[in-house]
Parts: sequence; C-alpha cells; structure tokens
Amino acid sequence: MDRGCVPRSRVVVLRRLDRALSRMSGRVPAFSAGAQSKHREEFGGIRWRLHRPFLFCIGSGVVPYSRRDLWGWIMNRLFIPGDRDQAVPEIGGKGRNLLRLQQTHRVPEWVAVPVEAMLDALAEVGLGERIAGALAGLTVTNTAETASVVQAMIFDVPPPDWLERELAEVAFIGDAGGGYVSVRSSAADEDGARFSFAGIHESYLYVRGPGAIARHVQRVWASGYSERALLYRLENGLALHPVPMAVVIQSMVDAMISGVVFTADPVAQDPLTLVISALYGLGEGLVGAGLAADQVCYHKITGVIEQSVVLKETQYIYNATAGEGVIEQPVPEAERNRPVFDESQRSGVIQAALTIERARRRPQDIEFCFDAHGTLFILQTRDITTVSDVGPAAGNRQVWDNSNIIESYSGVTSPMTFSFIRHAYTVVYHCFSKVMGIRPAVVRANQAVYENMLGLIRGQVYYNLMNWYRLIQQFPGYELNKRFMESMMGLRERFDPEESGSAVASWPKRLAAGGGLLRLVLRMLIQFSTLDRRVARFRSNFQVLYDKWEAMDFDAMAPHELMAVYREMETRLLWNWQAPIINDFYVMIHYGLLRKYCHDWCDDGSQSLQNDLICGNGDIESTEPTRMLMRLALRIRSNPGLRERFERLDHHILAREIPTDPAYSWVATEIGVFLKRYGFRCVNELKLEEPSLRETPEFVYQILQNYLQVDEVMLDADAMAVREQAIRRSAEETVEAAISRSSWAWLRRGMFRYVLRSARKGVMNRENMRFARTRIYGVLRELIHSMGRRLVESGKLDRRADIFYLTLDEVWDYVKGTAVTTDLRGLAALRKSEFDGYRANPPADDHFDTYGMVYSGNTFRRIQQAEAGGGDLTGTGCCPGEVTAPVRIVRSPHDDLNLNGCILVAGRTDPGWVPLYPAVKGILIERGSILSHSAIVAREMGIPTIVGIHGLLARLTDGQVVTMNGQTGAVCLEPAVRS
Repeated sequence: MDRGCVPRSRVVVLRRLDRALSRMSGRVPAFSAGAQSKHREEFGGIRWRLHRPFLFCIGSGVVPYSRRDLWGWIMNRLFIPGDRDQAVPEIGGKGRNLLRLQQTHRVPEWVAVPVEAMLDALAEVGLGERIAGALAGLTVTNTAETASVVQAMIFDVPPPDWLERELAEVAFIGDAGGGYVSVRSSAADEDGARFSFAGIHESYLYVRGPGAIARHVQRVWASGYSERALLYRLENGLALHPVPMAVVIQSMVDAMISGVVFTADPVAQDPLTLVISALYGLGEGLVGAGLAADQVCYHKITGVIEQSVVLKETQYIYNATAGEGVIEQPVPEAERNRPVFDESQRSGVIQAALTIERARRRPQDIEFCFDAHGTLFILQTRDITTVSDVGPAAGNRQVWDNSNIIESYSGVTSPMTFSFIRHAYTVVYHCFSKVMGIRPAVVRANQAVYENMLGLIRGQVYYNLMNWYRLIQQFPGYELNKRFMESMMGLRERFDPEESGSAVASWPKRLAAGGGLLRLVLRMLIQFSTLDRRVARFRSNFQVLYDKWEAMDFDAMAPHELMAVYREMETRLLWNWQAPIINDFYVMIHYGLLRKYCHDWCDDGSQSLQNDLICGNGDIESTEPTRMLMRLALRIRSNPGLRERFERLDHHILAREIPTDPAYSWVATEIGVFLKRYGFRCVNELKLEEPSLRETPEFVYQILQNYLQVDEVMLDADAMAVREQAIRRSAEETVEAAISRSSWAWLRRGMFRYVLRSARKGVMNRENMRFARTRIYGVLRELIHSMGRRLVESGKLDRRADIFYLTLDEVWDYVKGTAVTTDLRGLAALRKSEFDGYRANPPADDHFDTYGMVYSGNTFRRIQQAEAGGGDLTGTGCCPGEVTAPVRIVRSPHDDLNLNGCILVAGRTDPGWVPLYPAVKGILIERGSILSHSAIVAREMGIPTIVGIHGLLARLTDGQVVTMNGQTGAVCLEPAVRS
C-alpha cells in the first residue's frame, strides 16, 4: 500500500476509520475520543502510526480484522510518564501530582491506566448503561445494596485483554516473576483542591505479575462504586456515573521508615506549623492501621522543632509467606523507643515538604518513605482541603528580597523617598526595554511589572523578585540573563517565578525563541559598540544640567516654580537614563562571563580571582572625596598643635571653634572647599530625608579625627595605588599560568582579555555614573527641603522635615489642585506615627514570601530550612588579605565611629560610608554582593572585605576579636593565638 495521509484531526480520522470498519463487520462503532498523541504497533504486515494531525498507513498485506484488537494496537492505552512523545491523558489527581513531583523529587517508577481506558473497557462489554440504570434510584438508605450490585457487574467480566499485554511490556513490571508494585486509585476529582477522597477508594500493595495487576486494576475501578465512595459523592454533590477512575501502578519501595507530612497543621488550622508523623516499616501502618508514630512539629518562621517519640511496638512489612500484601510484625526491642529518623533525614523531609508546598501553592498532605539505603522517596502528595486560605493557599505569591538594595536604602525609608524611587525605576526600565528593542505592545502588557519593581514592607525597601524575573523574561536568553541578574543582586535563594514545570517547548517555539535571542544579541552588540560615546554624552549632558540646577536658589522659588524644576529633572534626566542602565546590563553580562571564565578556566574555587582582577581600576570618582580628606589629615598630622587639638576635643566643639580661629583658617577653608564640592553627600545618601554634610559638618571633623589615629602609610594614596596594582598583577599572572596550560590557549587568552577589559570598563563607568546619581539626589534633597520650608511658612506643616512623610504626588497635587486630601499636617502626622512604629519594632527579614494581599495575613518572615547552626561565618570574599582584630559594629552614623585598628562590621554600607574606610583594618558586611559599592571601593583601597555574611550582626558582639580572610570569605570567631 502506498503511503498516504488524511489531513484531519486525529479524532475525526479515527472515528471515520472506526465507523468504516464497523460497517464492514456489522458492529456498532465503539470509538471514544481523547486519544494520545503518538502510538505505534505492528500487526499483519501493516504498521499504523497516529501523529497529530495525520494518520499514516505504511506497508502491505491483508489484516485479519478484529475491532477490539485493532483499536488496542492503534492505541497504546497505558500512560508512561517518561515518554516525551506522549500527550498527557486524564490520569486522575494522584497521577497529575506524581507527574509534577517527579520533576523535582525522587519518585518510584510508575505508569497509569487513564480514565478513558476504564470508560472504554466498561463500554465495550455494555456495562456503561447497566451501571447508570442501577444508580438511577440511589439514595442514602440503599447505597450498600446498590454498591454490591454494581461491583458484581464489574467483577462478572474479565479485565480487558490489552491491559495484561501492555503491562507486561513495562520494564519495572515485566512478566509474572517481575517486581512488586502498588496499585492505587487516581480518580479525576481525587487529591484535588476541594475533594481529597482520602481512604475512600481501594489501594493494594505488593502485587506482582501483569495478570494479578490487571485484576487489581479492575478492583480499583470497582472501588469507585463502593458504598463509602457512593456516599462520599452523594454528600459532596458529585456525579455518580461515570466515575472517572484512573489507576496508578507504582514500583514498591521496601520502606524502612514511612510517614506523612502535613505542611500546615490541619487540626489547629495553622499554616505556619508543619507536622510529620513517622514510623517503622510501610506507611500502611500509619494511614490504614493507625499504629503509634513519632511526631515532629516544625515552626516555619522560628525554625523551632518539637519532637515527640512514642513506643512503636509493631510495624507493617511485606508478607513474604503469602507472597503478596502486607503483614503486621513486632518492631525489634532496641528500636521501639528510638526516634525513627535522624537529624539529617528529618531535615531532608522538612525541606522537601516546603519545596513541594511552595510549588503547589497550597498546604500539602505528603506521603514519604526511606529505603534501606536511607534514600528519601516521595510517594504522593495531595492538597489539604481543610485549612483556611492563608499562606500558599491564598495565591498571589510574591517574593521579596533586599540583599542588594539595602546598600542604598537601609532601615526605614520615608514615603517621599519611596515614591520617588518607585517612579524612577518604572521610568528607567521603560527606557531600557525600549533601547533593547522590546515591542511597545509587550511593554504595555507588562505595565504592572514596571510599576511594581519595588515594595515597601514595614517601612523598608525591597525588590519584588517576581517582577524582576518577569522583566528578564521579556528578553530572549532568559536562563543566562537570570543567572547573571541573580549574581549581581547577591541572591542566596533562587527560583523560577512561574513554577509550571519544565515542559519542553515545541520546535516552532524554540525556533522563535532562537530568532528573538539573535535579534537581542544584535541589538545588544550595537548598543555595546556605542556605549563609550553614549556614556561620554550622558556625563557631559549631566554636568551641564547639574551645574544649572546646583546654582539655583531654591529657597527663593515659589512652590509652582519648584515643581517646574522637578518636572524638568524628570524629563531631561530621568527619561534619558539609558546610558547607566545599558552599562549596568553590560556589567551584568561581562562580569558574569568573567566570573564563569575564572571558575571554568582558572579553577577559581574561592571566587575571589575576578575581584582581584578588577582591583586597581583607578579613576573612580566616588573615591576622590575620601582621598581629599586623607590629604587634609596628613597636613593636620604634620602640625603638632593642631593635631593635639583634634585628638583632644570633641568633634562638635571642633566644628564650632576651628572656623572662628584665625590660626587655623586654612583648615576651615579646606573643609569649606570639600563641603562645596561634596557637601551633598551623607550616610544613606540616596534617602532624601537624610541630612547632608553641609547640614552636619561636624561629621567631617569626626572623620579627620579617625584618620589621625591610623598609620601614616594608610593615608598615602600613592602607596594604596601600589598595593592595588600588586594584587591586580598577581591575579593576572594566575590567569596567564592557568590558560597557558589549557588547550586552545590562544583563543581562550583572547576571549578572557576581551571580557576582562570590558568588565573593568563597565565597573568603572558604573561607579562613576552612580556618583552622578548621588549628586542629583543632593540637588533633589535641597529642592524638597525648600518645598517643605514653603509649606511650613504657609502653615500647612509643623516642621520642614515633615514633608518626607508625604509622597511626591501628594505634594505636587496640592500645588496643582488635584489633591484628594488637603490636610497635609494630619496626613504627615498619621504617617509619622506609623513609621515611628516601624523603627521601634524588629524589621522584616531580608528574604521572604507573601501570599494574597501583601499587608494582610503575612508575617514577613523567611521560612526556615531546618539547618544546624553554630560554627564560623562565611560570605563572599571581595578583597584579599587576612586580618585579626576586634570588631566595631556600626549600625548608624550616630554610633561610636572610633574605628582605628578595628574591623568595621555593618548590616550594609553605601557610598556615604567610604570616608570611614581608611581607618579600619577590614570590612565585614551582612548584606550586599561582589558588585556592591562597598566591595568595589574597598578593593580600590586595598582593604580586606567580605560581604553577604548571613547572620553577621546576630553572631558578633562589639569588641569581639575575629580573624577574617578577604579571599576565601571565611570569618573565624575563635582565632588561634598567633605569635
């Protein structure tokens, strides 16, 4: 027969084929829809292949026709989860859950008999209508009698012939001497969000051989019409017939330990408590026989574990005498009072359960077991249907993290600052998407993403990570870009924003994605090739605008004039912020590649080599204020009388006396020049509410006092540059030696040099343009202060600083006449009270999930992973060097800043902290990444630095002596005695 095809959907083609063959044989068509996507079988010299949307018939010869056999050969009815060519039929709740589970967890091998196979089997022997008739008069009072009649109908006919035949072809089932399996129900409405059907249908353990398995499959089908199943359906208003029953056949695990995890306490209705019940042997002893079991309660927020160990006298194991099923046996005497599993196993169960709950987005009822080798298997999971819709059940999962942004916005941030930066992020990433060629329709469709890149939780600024991932998803090459973004943000926990499985994309989608990636790469290369000109143009334009605005007398302007200046800033600068954001993308790509090359080609396990290569970059504008103060400190040091005065007097007194003392007028002049150039700076300098150095000049005197206490060599900028270059040369020699030993050394050397050169240039541009951002924040701060002064003069606010408890839109709406609240004093007072409460209470964690409405029903606490504590601390090494010294913990500029010879310890730093660096021997930062400003500037100054040290402030006390290694990232809390 020549090859031919019928261009119809597979359902239409098969129905026509079935009807035609039925007419030939005088039988009634028995075709049912929902066929699988690809099926192959050979019979009588003809091979039938069904492949959506065509049916091919290849070969020749006469086919002895039997409708039932032909249909069985055309359709491979078992669902085998490993077959990627096979579409997923209706395999019931348990089957669907297993399909998701096996993507991330170890699940025993399994296959499923789909719902359609049962319906076809009943229809082929005429049982469908007979069962429907028997159930027509069903009531609560006659369920037992009706169930007996229906189940007898099912048992009166043998299992379908094809079932045993196809089971024999499954590897883990094999012939009659194959492995043992469990045969479990998996109704379409079972193990769902509303109905669990727990214990309603039958399951069978330790069944062996295709024939026996086929008979037990039939028993499971019949259990869908048992008395308790019919009652359950009546009580819940579910359809009585047909019962959509799939069957899961799963390889048996000889369990040494079994148990059940409830990721939310179903009794206490507590979604923050995870409960484990576990015993020896098979889980049937727990879920079926109710044997005594140990219990573990894990509190997700605190990480506290409460364990109750009970006497476990018996267990369920395989019934070797009968050759199938299970039997109750005594537990060995020595094991009866011991915990069933150790700490490691308990931690593994907890972490697996939390992962599953997060992926399913609802509290879960999970069955698990450990085999003789200690391997954890997840047997099944189902939604807990009795817990209120809080936590994952509430939906709308959002993931919040401030590991990186806390460097710029530490502690409680004012409404004014947050309203500005939220709008700024929206504008800047709109510009970036446009430059990178994202279609306007895509940008409009993702408007909510752009507007919600940031969040404010208990007064602190957080990245909304879901939306950052969604932003990156708009660009081709998502997986690569995602890893680079995570590295730049310093994320310790990584995830996929849409946990929808790992389905393989079709080839048209892959082709389209590949084309999109090619377009992005071309667009990116064009942008990168013009980046130098773009950066130069940005800096030149910025300087013109900055000089113009910095020269303005904002105090002399009317409110509407101040608003006009702000609008000009937004239009001429914020909407033209493309160069910094493209450069950030440039750094993300090239620094990510540099890190990869250092690891892959240079065997850099400590991940410090790339930092050393960036060290000594020079020409970073943000370090010049510190160098200026270092030069002034050297001049003061050379004058004994002046030095004595600086060392003896309080910095507040110095700030009052030095400017009025003619003998030291040159000091006041130098400090005046410094304040004129850099007086816009401050600690937390991206927070508009923070006072600048011009407002707090005494801070400059305190910095000079610190510098006078350090060794003179630490104030020598030239010596510092020499140290940086030595570190850099050593790193370059390490790279050259590693690459020279590799194959294709010339090619790798060229690629490495290009990436290194690009990373250095990008990091330098990044820091300089960030300094430009700091400068414009200084101008904006003065503008808002002037607006606050105007509102105080007009009697609308009590204090100038109260304006920071309003948002920008609220202020400008008041000026324009579009305000919905005109009581600015009352609004500011309300906000001040709320934000004072944030300052007085513990902050939210640095990384956590929320569900439902963000501000309702969420604790803002990280779900703990049941890890053991203790030991030393580790982070990311940023600048090499080993230091042993006492630590000085600095939480705010108001703390003791006498840092001479100490290791600076802080939750985070921003560029305003840089003047403190020359006085310290090392720097330990709890938050931040290798590209944090603190890390980059510390490398420039040659100060050993470690960032991203989880739990740093909680573990250290002020004055404690530690040893830190800036290369490996290790912090030893109990250093050895050194000679």
